[in-house]
This record gives sequence, C-alpha cells and structure tokens, in this order.
Amino acid sequence: MAEILRQPSFPENEFEQIRQSTIADIEATRSEPESIVGTAMERHLAPYPPTDPRYVPTVDESIDRMKKVKLSEAKQFYSGFYGASNAELSVVGDFDPEEIRKLAEELLGSWKSPKPYAVVKNEWKKLDVVNNTFEAPDKTNATFYGVTAVSMDQQDPDYPLMYMANQLVGQDQQSRLWKRIREKDGLSYGVYSYFSAGQREKRATFTVVAIANPGNVPKVEAAFKEEVARVLKDGFDAAEVATGKAAYMQERQIQRARDTSLATLLASQAELGRTMQREIDLEKRIVDATPEQLTAAFRKWVDPATLSYFKAGDFKKAGVTK
Repeated sequence: MAEILRQPSFPENEFEQIRQSTIADIEATRSEPESIVGTAMERHLAPYPPTDPRYVPTVDESIDRMKKVKLSEAKQFYSGFYGASNAELSVVGDFDPEEIRKLAEELLGSWKSPKPYAVVKNEWKKLDVVNNTFEAPDKTNATFYGVTAVSMDQQDPDYPLMYMANQLVGQDQQSRLWKRIREKDGLSYGVYSYFSAGQREKRATFTVVAIANPGNVPKVEAAFKEEVARVLKDGFDAAEVATGKAAYMQERQIQRARDTSLATLLASQAELGRTMQREIDLEKRIVDATPEQLTAAFRKWVDPATLSYFKAGDFKKAGVTK
C-alpha cells in the first residue's frame, strides 16, 4: 500500500479506462429517478459557483469535466497535494500494535505533504423553498425526497436529541414514517428519514426519501407532511421512545462489533481529536432523553415551511399532474 501511495506509475492505458468507465457510470445515472432527484437536491443545498469545490455539477458538466481532464493534471495534483503529514492510520484486528507503529513510521513517516491541510466547510445558508418534479420516462419506480437544512453541528446540545428524534420519525422499520406510509397505507416500497450534522461546520440536514409507484408519490408527500405535523402537534410518547432507544443501542453495539465500522470511527476520532468518551457521552444523552425533550428538539429544528421537495418518475404515464 505504501509503495502504491508513494510511487504511483500512472499508466496511460489505465487512466483512459478509468475515464471511459467513469463517463459510462455518470451517463447511466441520467435517466434514473434516484440520481435525478439526488443531484437536484444536492445542487439546491450547495448553491455555489462552478469554480467552487463544493459546487455540484450536472450530468453534462460532470461528463464534460471528465472528458477534458488530462493525465498530466492528475500527476500534477498528486505532486502538489499527496503526503502523510496530516494522515491518520486506524487498524483493527489481531496484531502487534508496536509492529504496526514501527512499520507505519518506516513506510510513511518521511512522506511530507507538499501543502498545508485545510477543511473545505459546507456553510449553512437560508435557502428558498422549492417543490420540483422531474420526468423519468419508462421508469417503473419514482423517487421522492424532502429536505431542510439548519444551522447545527455535532457539538450542539440538541444534536443527540435530534439524532434520536429522527430515529423515531423515520430511521428504521419501527418508525412512524415506515408504519404509516409503508405498512398502513401501502404507498411505498421503502421510506426512511436521515439527520446529518457537520463535524466542524454548523450545517445539518433532515431528509426523507421514499421509493414508490409514480402514481402514489402525491399521496406519499401528503402522508409525510401529515406525520411531521402529528409529531409537532402531539409529540413522541414514552412507548415509542423506549423502543427507539433500544433499537439505537443495539445498532451501536453491532457497528462497534464490525472491524470496518470501528476502524472508521477510530480514524475519525483521531482526525477530530476525540476519544471513545465522546461516544459514551453521546449515548448517555440519548438514553437519558425524555419524550418531552425529544419533542421540543424536533419542534425547534424542523419547520415544515422550510422543507423542499424533489420528485422524479414517469408521472406522465401515471397521469400525475405537476
């Protein structure tokens, strides 16, 4: 691994194979509902100019960029940026830690980064609310997205509360959205919500995604809005909170039992200057949270008036009007 990192050969034929394969992969997403709405949503959340590294290109722009990139530019980027000065190494398994430390120092210790490291942060901005529908002809399934962005990072006292509130709303098959939209109404093949907050920047998103028959998408949207309104009006009850906490703790234990997940967590902690104490504190905040606290956090951070919607599918064939 160290040899490949420090002495890459950059073969011309492989560069061209990667280029063509990447272009084909991008082209394949052009008519897929999930890719269409995913790109539209990301472009909405990241309103930056094309010269900004946070800019989200369209399919045509991505293909054009890939066609124009040169092998010499890839080599130049490697020479200008690659190095181990700001690297973290996380290893999980049956091994001698001292041997790994010694080997890492021998192989990577002298590999200095040519330029200083800086984080490119995603900034929170107040966004216009949109409700966009895209046609995806001849596709059996449609994709529905709803999203709102708020000014929160993972250091915010409300982060653990919003994390658990999302668990109750739509994180798994015990959640309100699943029980209402998938099981009770039978409107979608799958429906979930996600809450993600920045590690270093005050920017978080609450997102819902559903896969459904194109003709059912308006009903999915209406049911989602009704369930969010019900949470805001009535709050969470003790029974669902207890079920949600149990599912959360079980999933956390399963994740830490996976070598890959644990290695990823340890590397992230090393980068951010954290320890496992942070995980202990996060879990305690969630386990100790009351239904009233979870309800208050959800009411504070999720405003239905700020949600934007993105839908893609063969709505014309399904007779759905925009």
